[in-house]
Amino acid sequence: MELAREVAAEGNRGTHFTPPLNSDELAFYDAVASNESAVEIQGEGVLADIARELLSVMRRDVRTDWTVRDDVRAKLRSSIKRLLVRFGYPPDKQPEAIKLVMEQMESMAPRFAEARL
Repeated sequence: MELAREVAAEGNRGTHFTPPLNSDELAFYDAVASNESAVEIQGEGVLADIARELLSVMRRDVRTDWTVRDDVRAKLRSSIKRLLVRFGYPPDKQPEAIKLVMEQMESMAPRFAEARL
């Protein structure tokens, strides 16, 4: 029973945001909110906005071969960094956030690349 409650709570975790975060946005939210000071400085609402924007960046820039092409990866990293700067994400925490966001994008990339074909 306890496990069922935990699974249900995890499934509904994005609903307390306005507007609610879907599972992909929630994955990016977790990446940028992994640093406690970023949560304190930015607040959950701003981090949720960053997560929504990150998903938009991914949808716009994902290509079938982006995970193996260094130039495309560099452009994507640059887009992520500009987004974090625009939202005032703490500069000392950006490298780790960029790394986590890139890892999330790599895990999601096959699904998004197939959708574009």
